[in-house]
Amino acid sequence: MPELSESDLTFVLDHTRHVWDDYRNARVFITGVTGFVGSWLLETIVHAERTLNLGIKVTALVRDRTAFAERLPHLATSPVVRPHVGDVRIVDPPTHAFTHFVHCASAATPRMNAAHPEEVLDIIEHGSKRMIEEAESGTRARFLQVSSGSVYGPQPATVKTISENYTGTADRKVMNQRFGFEHREAERLGEAATAKGVGFVSARMFGIVGPRLPLDGQFAIGNFLGDALAGRTIEVSSDGAAVRSWLYAADMAAWCWTLLARGRAGAAYNVGSEEAMTVLNAAERVARLVVPPVEVRRGGEGDPAAPLSRYVPSTALARSELGLEDWTGFDNGLRRTWDWLRTNNIAAPTV
Repeated sequence: MPELSESDLTFVLDHTRHVWDDYRNARVFITGVTGFVGSWLLETIVHAERTLNLGIKVTALVRDRTAFAERLPHLATSPVVRPHVGDVRIVDPPTHAFTHFVHCASAATPRMNAAHPEEVLDIIEHGSKRMIEEAESGTRARFLQVSSGSVYGPQPATVKTISENYTGTADRKVMNQRFGFEHREAERLGEAATAKGVGFVSARMFGIVGPRLPLDGQFAIGNFLGDALAGRTIEVSSDGAAVRSWLYAADMAAWCWTLLARGRAGAAYNVGSEEAMTVLNAAERVARLVVPPVEVRRGGEGDPAAPLSRYVPSTALARSELGLEDWTGFDNGLRRTWDWLRTNNIAAPTV
């Protein structure tokens, strides 16, 4: 997996300089480091330590040391990083003196979601429980849970942006809502741990776009980029009327480090963008990255009687409490993702 660009690493550092002193001499335990979100967080904290010399040490939980080294060699060999092999559901960390936990293992890849849904749910439930138990055994550790906007269940079409005080929740009995249900249950474990001194904060992820996003999975924007990279027609599997939004990954990383350092213990924050657009419009913007633009083809006409699918967060809480913003914007983030893909000669997935 290629390194992130120096400009993205600098961007994250520039937007988090006010919080890094909170991490001086930190001992950080990160799970899910080979995934999209986890690899961004691991690489950006390594860059912060390399630049600011804060005395940070990171233990990265991996299932396979060799696979980790092959996937992220520049991080596996960093003096800041100590790989530790184990399963997040039963792992015994090498020390119990961590000051910060970043739990990304519950943010499963689309491929794993599709192939092993029951294992994904088990990792969310038991992996989160194990990590929170570990945080409780320490002394006032800070804890960031990478959660999901799916905890709210289906967003009503009449709700323009869904906020953290929305009372709806994912239904365990509905198969495609179980992922969100398990994430909400994991959040409740963390909220309860605040009574034992754990500084638990939940980052509820909505749409993210950026380097390392899978191009052949369940992420529509990644699939569109994969089609564009191959120079083929961008396939929209639906009528494209669903409304979505995407935050650039560098913004996401800056948000996460700020949430872990300064977020209110026991609170959940939406992580995403309010720049809403239809899926069809997003596909058309991706198509224009190619010169000349590739075609966009919809999967068919939608049911006019069906409620409009909407998945757009309110970010008012993160903005008002922590000064976080969608600094990059969708089009700029899309262009930066495209440039990284082309610069690193990322191969387009086959169909």
